[in-house]
Amino acid sequence: MAMLILAARAYLLHAVLTVLFVQALRKGAAPERILTTTLLGMLVVDRIYHLVTAGDAVLFMGVNLGHFAIDAIGLAIFITVALCANRSYPLWIGAAQLIAFSSHIYPLLVRNLEGPGYLAMSIMPSYVQTTAMGLGLVAHMRRQKKPGSYRSWRVSSRPTRQSMRKMSPSA
Repeated sequence: MAMLILAARAYLLHAVLTVLFVQALRKGAAPERILTTTLLGMLVVDRIYHLVTAGDAVLFMGVNLGHFAIDAIGLAIFITVALCANRSYPLWIGAAQLIAFSSHIYPLLVRNLEGPGYLAMSIMPSYVQTTAMGLGLVAHMRRQKKPGSYRSWRVSSRPTRQSMRKMSPSA
């Protein structure tokens, strides 16, 4: 019965991510498209990895190398988007991915992996990411309706002489 519930939970998550992906392609801007493509891509690559390895995980010192690689690539993409996007919800997605990525270090430190802490670190981030993505996509669509178009990415530039003078204590 527990396996049936876990399978249903996984299929529900897959369905929600697919809907978010399609909606992001239709109504989202670049950050939404990149994030949903990455979330769904990680899921697809994970399924392919399990098909190719036929359930036999590729382990190194207790660390599943396939999941480690998938989470490392996801972390790099999520953190990059979180730091560059003109939105706050990617920070939640990046933070959740950092927790998921950290779960791969756990087997190196602890021999008994049966604890709820490990399960929370490896499974729960996907729910946080999916929720943040859904809320962020809704917020983006609302924001586009009210004030209209807005920047997708933060604008960063070198300080000008005038702005440096304002920041200096002698000014």
